[in-house]
Amino acid sequence: MKKIIIFLIISSFWGNYVYGFCYAPTAPSNWDRPTKPTKPMVPFCVNEWNNTHTCDDWTINSYNNDVEYYNSQLQSYSYDVDDYIRKLQYYVDEARDYANCEIRNLN
Repeated sequence: MKKIIIFLIISSFWGNYVYGFCYAPTAPSNWDRPTKPTKPMVPFCVNEWNNTHTCDDWTINSYNNDVEYYNSQLQSYSYDVDDYIRKLQYYVDEARDYANCEIRNLN
């Protein structure tokens, strides 16, 4: 019984020491930052000004496939940006908590 009481008394003081150390947050890596996909080049045989072309079917189909792939990459990029924003927001929240912890330790 004595051991339990002593353990409870020591563990109640232990909580004060746990909060005495502040962990600095780590920012998301630049390697995690998403990169925007590059737009496909418009074929030389397309006149964008007049909205006409002199391309063969293979060139037009190839360009359309490139555009579809680009659009799918944009969708993935959008998800990656949202994920990176969440990581940045988490970092900001952790930095605020860290600053508050350091402020508490000044007292």
